[in-house]
Amino acid sequence: MKKLLTFLALQAILILSLHAQPVSDYSYKLDNGITVRNEHCWNQVWVQQDYAALKTGDKTPLAVITRTLGDLTSGSSFKLLRAGKEIKMLGAAPGTYDLKLTFKLSGKPGILSFVIGNVLIKPQTKTSVTITIYNYQISIAESPGTLKGLSFYDLKINKFKGNTEQSSNMGILSFYAKGKHDKAIHPDESTNNTSGKIKPGTYDVLVSIGISGQAQKVWLENFTLKPDVNYMIVTNLNGGIIIYTGGNKEVKNMRLYPAGTSAKQTGTPAPVKNLELGSYDNLTLTNACPPGAYDVLLTFGNGAKYEWRKNLVVKTGARTEVK
Repeated sequence: MKKLLTFLALQAILILSLHAQPVSDYSYKLDNGITVRNEHCWNQVWVQQDYAALKTGDKTPLAVITRTLGDLTSGSSFKLLRAGKEIKMLGAAPGTYDLKLTFKLSGKPGILSFVIGNVLIKPQTKTSVTITIYNYQISIAESPGTLKGLSFYDLKINKFKGNTEQSSNMGILSFYAKGKHDKAIHPDESTNNTSGKIKPGTYDVLVSIGISGQAQKVWLENFTLKPDVNYMIVTNLNGGIIIYTGGNKEVKNMRLYPAGTSAKQTGTPAPVKNLELGSYDNLTLTNACPPGAYDVLLTFGNGAKYEWRKNLVVKTGARTEVK
């Protein structure tokens, strides 16, 4: 999926730093002490702020709408802040505020939280802030084992909840001393890249996810492994599946672009290098893909011809066929 992760990482940076409502203090922590940190992953936060006339009798000038893509959260709450102090929503005066969002996690008990800045309340106006979050769900199941004092670990990378097929997801689990990520610690017994046994202790654990040759990193920092305990770690990408089913053997590649790209192109269809989000060569695999709306450019042969497939929507937990 060439360029996709680079693009999404840059896009996430833009969303978190340059948006009219910037997002800060992003925290993803499990109740067992683990801090989840993403590098070059698909996780994003979308924020939209809209305004309408405040209806007569309405004393609440702010509405907050939250949406989570896939399986990640089980509830949310929010606080309106000014200069770090909580302000009551009811009758809040016109001005610029911060909004702190807190979400309960569904995969493993914990909290995901962040602060949205530049929330504007205008006189006689209803401000609606819509927040959509997308991240990976981390589930860790523990069970007793007879391991001669060691800890057993096993990793699965699922495209979405209920999808356990692993063939097109290359996962690797690595252990590092807490706070030191320069040199990996070798497990005591290694079955493969995703399972084995290691001495109990507190580690920073790296989940490396390879999709179409691109490396994503999910850090599980401050992960304490106890002796004679099995740890089953599941990373749910909350993604969708995109696959070519058109049956034309001359189609060798499909490239992803933002929906609407094809309409802006004049003349013969051709790649648009600066807008390309991803590229798939293994067309018949159930390739993982982040949710979104795309225009897909099919490559015939070695580039002898190109054809657009327009406005295809990839949804979390769903299969999108390109024909």
